[in-house]
Amino acid sequence: MMPSRSIRLGYNVLLLDSDVIVFDDPYKYLKHPPFKDIVVINQEEGVLAPNGGVLYVQNAAPDGPAAFMFAEIVSRPLRWADDGWAHANRLSLHKTCMYADQDAYYDVLAAMISGYMLFPKSWYCLDEVVRQDPKWLKVSEEMEKQVGFFEAFKGVEHAAPNNWQNLTAGPTVSLTSVDLRMPNCRGWPEELGGQWYPAERGRFSKELLQQLQDDCPDCPMWPDAEDASNAAAADNVPTEKFALMPHWLGTSYWLRGREGYWDAPLTGGSAQQVIGHTHYNPIGDTDIHKYVIPMSLGLYDWDLAKKAKGNALYTACASHSCSELKGLAFTPAMEGLLGSSASWQEFAFLLRGLAQLASLLGRAAAWPSLPCDTPWVNMGRQIAKPPLDLGFMWLPWTAADGQLMCTSWEAARGNCLSQGKGLLPWEWQHFQQQHLGNSSTTFNATDITLHAEQAADAGVAEAGFNLAQHVVEISCADDLPRLKSLSNQPILFLDTLVHVDFESFTSVRRQSEAYQSLLGTCDLLNTTVMSHKYSFDSWNFASWHGLKIMDGPSLKANVADRPQVLKKGKLVTRSHHKGHTQPTTKHSIKKYFSRW
Repeated sequence: MMPSRSIRLGYNVLLLDSDVIVFDDPYKYLKHPPFKDIVVINQEEGVLAPNGGVLYVQNAAPDGPAAFMFAEIVSRPLRWADDGWAHANRLSLHKTCMYADQDAYYDVLAAMISGYMLFPKSWYCLDEVVRQDPKWLKVSEEMEKQVGFFEAFKGVEHAAPNNWQNLTAGPTVSLTSVDLRMPNCRGWPEELGGQWYPAERGRFSKELLQQLQDDCPDCPMWPDAEDASNAAAADNVPTEKFALMPHWLGTSYWLRGREGYWDAPLTGGSAQQVIGHTHYNPIGDTDIHKYVIPMSLGLYDWDLAKKAKGNALYTACASHSCSELKGLAFTPAMEGLLGSSASWQEFAFLLRGLAQLASLLGRAAAWPSLPCDTPWVNMGRQIAKPPLDLGFMWLPWTAADGQLMCTSWEAARGNCLSQGKGLLPWEWQHFQQQHLGNSSTTFNATDITLHAEQAADAGVAEAGFNLAQHVVEISCADDLPRLKSLSNQPILFLDTLVHVDFESFTSVRRQSEAYQSLLGTCDLLNTTVMSHKYSFDSWNFASWHGLKIMDGPSLKANVADRPQVLKKGKLVTRSHHKGHTQPTTKHSIKKYFSRW
């Protein structure tokens, strides 16, 4: 509604969703050829499909196609509500189907391109049984033909100014556009579905039109699109140009950001993006995805989040008091060794050890990242510069030392984080900063040493090395009092790989159940679920909407899911009190985290 009212009031409109990142001044581009003569320019969500989250409207006539289009997006559900949804029910349309803004936008855009009042998306709102009726199948086909999206849109190459070419990656700008026409019902042809609206307007749509008239009393209104006698007048309304943004100007993280173009260290110091829309994550929790992306780019405003959320700053705070939150993490040196893991199965096994100890101690596990040059992560593909090809599994981000790190999107799910279960790498960094000066503790197994300075001698980086053979099993009941004595420490570091044998403890049933619940819901730890979800050959989905994409998974290493023999070591603790050297110095923190 805002774009239509703004147009009627004589304003241009830049509309950005709240999950948008602005990397550069968009007006530098929108007010320059070839964009300055486009009336509506829109983010592309899919092939020739607009997304209303990034939208600019300029120089639109108050009674022209653009003003009508944005009013009609709002008007459609109101027209069906005018008669209490009676007409929609007769058409077997689901009452709430067209409430989705993206569906409504696509639907109205079809009308603006064809010149007819068309409802191609509404076919998907029909009851399943009705939709299979040959009549409606034919209607759907005829509407698609009438629109002719692929024929209507035209792509043209324009010369790019020299100072744009870091963004455009070449001397030209490709712009795909179409003319917006003023539509008319044209007698509601039966082959296009007949009369889609109630015969008479009701209160809701009348009040909408009155509001638009009141916004500009001296401006004419567009010809009534529901009156077939206005067809000639509609055809005489000047067209207005609609275009889809080139992806470098405005697009989603999933289409461009995950390829590394938003990561300034990968692109020469400034992001190769003007407007970025975090938008939608097809494999994760979208609500978490929306703030994980700016976190990974070092653009998350923690101070603002603190004002908005109070102490509930982290996803772990959902259904959990963050005033009581305590964390458990591998030391940076140990986390660095995880890049020597042989496969996803082995990595998941090592994470389960961290999760077991975190559950035993009632702490949030700080889920580690891997270097993207880990062989089984990148599968031999180039990761030096965009476009990165890391599949759907990994969120790449650059650490302060320039190393490209990969965090599994599976970690960014509520099942792995909420209720005090886990912390993402950037949340863990912030949590440590909030506790600077407090004491921390490191677990150390005396007879199993895997410190960074010993890694080369131990042959950790060699291809045949198996990290899962260097695991300390915590299985002695007399370890538990020592573990509980550390309960007041907010930060706990683990400098060895562990496995907790819950069966050897007699008083930890609740903790054991907490771990089993985590194991059953957090797919990050579950290799069986992961093997059904992804192809390990490419880190893309093994299936998409039920369609098999590729055969898999095929494992990159023949590693047992759990080693047959776990090396046992006596668990001891080493405390680092305030004023003493802590296991995570500022130097080691900066190695893994950047731009805070």
